[in-house]
Amino acid sequence: MSHLSIANVWINSLLRTFHKLGVNVDAIVAGLPGFEEGPLHHRGRLDLISARQLWHNAANMSQDSLLGARIGQLQDYRSIGVLAPLLWHSPSVGLALKHVATFQTLISENGVFKYEVDSVESGKSARLYCRYEETPAALPANAQQILSVTAGTIQYIRDLFDQQATVRQMVVPDGLASTRRALSELLQLPVATSTEGFGFGLEITDIDRPIAGCDDNLYQLSLDYATRLLSAKQKGSEQLFRIRGYIANHGLAQTGLAPCAAALGLHPRNLQRQLAEQGTSFRQLKEEVLKDVILRELNQQTPLEKISDKLGYSESSAFYRAFRSLFGLSPSQLSKHDYLGPRSNLER
Repeated sequence: MSHLSIANVWINSLLRTFHKLGVNVDAIVAGLPGFEEGPLHHRGRLDLISARQLWHNAANMSQDSLLGARIGQLQDYRSIGVLAPLLWHSPSVGLALKHVATFQTLISENGVFKYEVDSVESGKSARLYCRYEETPAALPANAQQILSVTAGTIQYIRDLFDQQATVRQMVVPDGLASTRRALSELLQLPVATSTEGFGFGLEITDIDRPIAGCDDNLYQLSLDYATRLLSAKQKGSEQLFRIRGYIANHGLAQTGLAPCAAALGLHPRNLQRQLAEQGTSFRQLKEEVLKDVILRELNQQTPLEKISDKLGYSESSAFYRAFRSLFGLSPSQLSKHDYLGPRSNLER
């Protein structure tokens, strides 16, 4: 299994859960890359902005203020891939939490948990605060997306470490204040609000105490496997970063595969093969860069004519066609969407 397979297992499990909750999956994935074989079967690489578009679409269609929490509770444990046996056989709760922070990007690039130790009491009882740190991008994550990850992580901790780890509190942004009571009832957990975003508090008894029943051989095999997958993903991500940089600095819409390959010292076929191994193509990467630039410029109130010129389109009609192809919406339709600007409707 590759890191792409792990990410796709997660995405497809997520989509099945949306379907169970009555969300129109065909509509939320319309126009996004990788769903050519059907809305419940993603293949290849789903870039960060497309993944966030998916969640924005789902939240807008559902109108359920607890959608993310319901998704997090219903997600299949097997959907976290190699993290499942790694967490199950981790020698201690402390190591398990470190592995979540280290290997979470194998599943999703949306963000990571950062663990802060609040206090350590006598008898090695520790209080930790786990804060979710969103990956910066031109399109902010929808609140329901982060809520799903936070609620899902709380559920995993309860299932795996209920004898040693107690989740004391969940923290959500101030914009979700009106959902506190319903969220607390759903998760059976006190919920507080904060200006610092999502997180949760843990109390762990003997954080480094060995967990009975763990298989050390399976743990080491899982750790070695996860480490290799993460290394391969990081190596591939570095190459994608270089290619995206070339596209951004060489004419955007006008640049092509051949000159990019030459700049990287590769034959075009070799570059195509490398991109295929990462589940993408030069065309898809170019579309990712275009979407990123357009969103950033729109958030800065840049006129469409100037954006078109910056992207290298000689005719406005070509820009408008490309715009609709990238977003599935016209510029006027997108301007009314919460893709733009700061998150103003977190409760949707």
